[in-house]
Amino acid sequence: MRKALTALFVFFLCLVTTSTFASAASEGNYDRLMAQAKKYIGLPYKYGGTTASGFDCSGYTQYVMKALGLNLPRTTSGQYGAGESISKDNLRIGDLVFFVTYKKGPSHVGIYIGDNQFIHSSTSKGIITTDLDDPHYFGPRYIGARRVLTYDLPVGKFHDVPKDFWAFDSIKDVSEDHLFLGYENSYFKPDEEMTRALVASVMAQTLDLNMSDRNEVFSDVKKEFWASGAIHAVNKKDLFKVKGKEFQPNNTITRGEVAVVLYEAFNLKAGGKETAFTDVDKGNPAYAAIQALAANDIAAGFEDGTFRPDEKVNRAQFVVMLDRAKDSK
Repeated sequence: MRKALTALFVFFLCLVTTSTFASAASEGNYDRLMAQAKKYIGLPYKYGGTTASGFDCSGYTQYVMKALGLNLPRTTSGQYGAGESISKDNLRIGDLVFFVTYKKGPSHVGIYIGDNQFIHSSTSKGIITTDLDDPHYFGPRYIGARRVLTYDLPVGKFHDVPKDFWAFDSIKDVSEDHLFLGYENSYFKPDEEMTRALVASVMAQTLDLNMSDRNEVFSDVKKEFWASGAIHAVNKKDLFKVKGKEFQPNNTITRGEVAVVLYEAFNLKAGGKETAFTDVDKGNPAYAAIQALAANDIAAGFEDGTFRPDEKVNRAQFVVMLDRAKDSK
């Protein structure tokens, strides 16, 4: 009897406490979600856990969403009352999905991450991804979903990206590929500068890299940093060609740096004839990458004959270059 009761309370148990649901912060950046969630894959389950030393199911969802500016209730049942109810065929990345496990009503929760997958803290394997229709356990136990992120518009559409915007098609494409979720209330902020950390996150997702390594490789990227796993993943692929002990995650990425990242990520080749840029000679570390981007019509120069490798890149500009690089393969 004791063993049965122990199993009853341990199997996907989420600590029962009280909390108050609050709306998302006004500047919630949902593009951080996937890197924040996936960096904990493999972390062991911890009964009552609410920190990166170990999570129970609702502790994990609460922790991940808090990083986006969203305060969720502590318990699974509390989270089941947050946000709005969403049908299974209308699930969107970031929706909470719920299951009946050891007792009547919602007793397990995870985060939907697209492609019919959800990420959650299981007692047996810790943080893992699982098929929503898993016939062996979770499929039959699914009871519903709640949308706690504020999406005003369908996937690929944003209030600040009209159809006549120069980067509209690329923004739509990468958003439909779930590489960019945008900001809360369906804003994209196309003119906002693109940080090196966010580029690392997007490239780790694009290449489907393992983001669970939270070791402190760089002095300025602590394991608690939201993109630490993504940064370590792209560093293992040497996409950024980092020299030294710092990654500078919050610095805005430059055109030359983007050229190197895309060149390495997609194994781009330069054409037979090189493009002469007045501000990029063969001694520039990004020379080969810039030539490859020009040859593949990913990023051309300016009318004055320059490439401007040190010019900062905003979100719209990066998305266009990424979209073109993906299409070049």
